[in-house]
Amino acid sequence: MKVIGILIVLVPLVLAAKPVIDDAHDRVQTTLDPMMDRIGTLVPRSAKEIGPSRLALGCEMLPREYGDFENFKEYMPPLGIARVRLHAGWAKLEPKPGTWDFAWLDRQVSWLIENGMEPLLETSYGNPAYPGAGGASLSDGMPQGAEALAAWDRYVEKLVTRYPQVKNWACWNEPNNIDANTPEIVVDNNIRTARIIKKHIPDAKIGMLSLGSRKMVTFTDACLRLFKEQDAIGLFTWIIYHDYSPNPDTCYATQVVAWVKTVRKYAPELKIWNGESGATSDPHFSANISSLKWNSELTQAKWDARRLVADLGHGFDSLVFTMYDPCYDYPERYCRHIPPYWVRTRPDRFMKRMGLVKCNDKLEVTKVKPAYYTVQNVATLFDATIEPAKFPVRLVPGETAPGLVVYTFRQKETDIPLVAFWDASKHPENDNTVRRASFNVGAALEEPVWIDLVTGAIYRIPDRMMIGQQGHKGKGMLFEDVPYYDAPVVITDKSLVIKGK
Repeated sequence: MKVIGILIVLVPLVLAAKPVIDDAHDRVQTTLDPMMDRIGTLVPRSAKEIGPSRLALGCEMLPREYGDFENFKEYMPPLGIARVRLHAGWAKLEPKPGTWDFAWLDRQVSWLIENGMEPLLETSYGNPAYPGAGGASLSDGMPQGAEALAAWDRYVEKLVTRYPQVKNWACWNEPNNIDANTPEIVVDNNIRTARIIKKHIPDAKIGMLSLGSRKMVTFTDACLRLFKEQDAIGLFTWIIYHDYSPNPDTCYATQVVAWVKTVRKYAPELKIWNGESGATSDPHFSANISSLKWNSELTQAKWDARRLVADLGHGFDSLVFTMYDPCYDYPERYCRHIPPYWVRTRPDRFMKRMGLVKCNDKLEVTKVKPAYYTVQNVATLFDATIEPAKFPVRLVPGETAPGLVVYTFRQKETDIPLVAFWDASKHPENDNTVRRASFNVGAALEEPVWIDLVTGAIYRIPDRMMIGQQGHKGKGMLFEDVPYYDAPVVITDKSLVIKGK
C-alpha cells in the first residue's frame, strides 16, 4: 500500500484595499509658512450634516462608462457637497428602440438620495439608435426631425416619470460647441425638455443652456431672445455656463461680466450657475486647462478653491468637475498624445486627471488627492449659512498688493464676517510664495483667525498684525502685513470655526 503525500501550498489572497479618507489635522501638507501660530484645522462635515448649499459636485460621463460609480461613491458623502450632477444618458438607457435599461441609473439615484445627497439629472445626449437623434457624446448634434424629436420626447417623459423624486434637472451639455446646434435648435430642445419635466414634476428646478465658453455671450443673447419670444424663461431656475480658464480668476473680467449683463437684460430672475469647472492634477493633452506643464496636485487644489470661492463671492452657484478621474475612449483625439513611458492596461483609453480621487484605467480608485480635502474645506466653511456681504476692505494709503482679490461674506444668523483673499495675478504655482498686505476691514471681529483653505489650517492672527478697532463708522479693524498667496485664505472669527474653546 502506497501513501501518496499531497503537498498543499497556501497562497495568501491579497485584496487591494481602497484608499482611506484621511481625517488627521495634517491631511494636506504643503510648504506654506504664514509665520503665525497654528491653533486648529477645519473639521469636515458630511453632505448630510451640511445639507444643500450653493456648491455642487460633478459626477458626469457615467453613461459612456468613463468611470464606475460603485468604485468611488463612498468618497462623495464625506466631501460635504449635497448636489450631484449626473448624465442620464439616453443611448445607454435605450440601446435599441423600445428596449430600456434603467438599472444602472436607478442605483445611482437611489444611493445618492439614501446618503443625503440631491441628484441633478442632465438629459443629454442623443441616441444613434434613432435616425437623426444626435450622438451619444459631447459635441454631437441634437435630435432633429419628426421621428427623432418624438423619440426624444418619449425618452424625457420616461425619465421624469421614473424619477419624480429628483427635483434638479438640466438639459443638454455644451450645445454651443458645434455650429450645427444653432440657437433655434438649442432653445427648442431646452423648452420641449423643460415642459415635459414641469408637466410631471411641477416643483422641478431646471437649468437652461449649460454653455461652454465658445461664443458664450453672442450665443446666449440669441438664445434668450428666443426664450423670451416664446414666454419660456419662467420654466427655468438657472442659466448655466462652464469655464476652464488656466487662471481661474480671469474669466470674470474677460467674459463672465459681459455674459451676466446679457442675461440680466432678458432674465433678471435667473440664477447664475458655473455648472462645470475644474483643474487637472497632471499635465496632458486634451484642452487648454490640462495641457500646461505646471499642472500638479497642488495647483489643482489651489485652482479649485479659487474657482469655488470666487463663484460664491459673485453670488453664483458653483460645481467642481469632477469626482473621479474619467477614462476617455477617444483614441484618435487623446490616446496618440500619451507619452510612451505610460504603460497602460487599456491602450484605447486616456485618463483625464480632473478627479478629486485618482483612478486607474481599470476604473479603480487609487488615491484621495489633496484637492479632495481642499474642496472639503470649502464645503465645510461655505455652507448655506454663508452669503456674500457688502462691507469695505481697503488697502491702507500707499500700500500696494499685486494681484490681490478680495471677496466678503457673512454668516446669516450671527453676522460674523468672512474675508476671502488671494493673489490672482496668474495661474496657481507650485510654490507657496507669501506676499503681505495691510488693509482696513469694515466689520467687527472678536477673535480674528486666518484660515488656509488648501490645508484647512487655522492660525491665530498675532497682535502685531492688528492695529485696533477703526475703519467703517468705527466698526472694523486694521490688519497690518497680513500674509496672502496664490490660494484662498479667509479671515473670520475663531468662534465660527473652533467650537467650545
